[in-house]
Amino acid sequence: MRLTFIAATLLYHATTVVDAFSPGSNDTPFSLSAYQKARAKQTSNSLDASRFHFQILFVDNTNFHARIAEGMMARIAEYNDALFTLFPYSATIESSDNAPMDSCAPEEALTICDYLGLCSTTCSEDGTSFNLQNDLDQYDLIIAVDDEIQNLILRSLPTTTGEGYEHKCRSLSEFLSVNFCGVENSEELTQQMIQDMIEPGMWEKARPYYDAAKAKFDSSSSSGDDEGQRRGDIFSESKSTDVYNPRMILTENGAAIPNQSGWPLVEAAMLVACAGITRFCLDTMDAQFDEAFAQLLGTHFYRLDQIISVDDADDQLRLGSLSVTGYFSPKERHARIVQHFEELRSKFEAE
Repeated sequence: MRLTFIAATLLYHATTVVDAFSPGSNDTPFSLSAYQKARAKQTSNSLDASRFHFQILFVDNTNFHARIAEGMMARIAEYNDALFTLFPYSATIESSDNAPMDSCAPEEALTICDYLGLCSTTCSEDGTSFNLQNDLDQYDLIIAVDDEIQNLILRSLPTTTGEGYEHKCRSLSEFLSVNFCGVENSEELTQQMIQDMIEPGMWEKARPYYDAAKAKFDSSSSSGDDEGQRRGDIFSESKSTDVYNPRMILTENGAAIPNQSGWPLVEAAMLVACAGITRFCLDTMDAQFDEAFAQLLGTHFYRLDQIISVDDADDQLRLGSLSVTGYFSPKERHARIVQHFEELRSKFEAE
């Protein structure tokens, strides 16, 4: 069965606020951090947490990389108690020269899934085709495995409906940046915090190779130009046959050291990127519900004479919106109510 790719041929012409941070767009000095945060904020704002879950689709052109990323993210979501919050899927673009002739899971993917302990059932399923017309609406987030695939999807968006969709279609390598992943985090997100989201057993297999992978990503990102980013997209040049690269190599002195090139680097980077996606999605959901609860408090309690007992206030809020209040535990709700009442008293005392 040959995979089917449905895509429009119209060019993508949408203009976004990210252009203000792009190299050469105006006289403002280029800031990589600002550029990444602006793109991340657009993506965060395009998501809707009201359904209490996000569906994420990984897209490749090999029927290989996306299914591995799907398996990785499923394991990371489970490890972070988000098994029923984040739902990863995978699909393949058939029109690519690299696309397989059938949808069967490649042997190389099964090998990697077995090595990392990913779900064998999911990894061995037949691949599905990426359908531009349906998938952009069906999934909350589209993750292109590399920049080339992302550009193909964006260029295929019809000009009449494309605006807004570009914010939900991102490249996997973007989630290697803490600036991108941490845009909705209430704390200063660090690389270590992202790595801690990965199950220790999985991370130990990838850790020896990640520094080399990160160095490649950092060197390309710091260049600030499109050509440098294409060169540095660690996923763009990866092939399924790379899985047979040795994980350890011998030096001239006969010492065994981690292989600093090939698939082990791709695997490590993909694992961290999937952890970054998980962090980004969970933080986005927290931020949206935090804002919704704050608005709910402001709607119900905005005068001093409206200050009542915490329990009564909680009951009133839950009657007002179970969908928002249900996201928080009673302890969390009570703490927010107390804080709101204290701020309300301080506001009127100051006046």
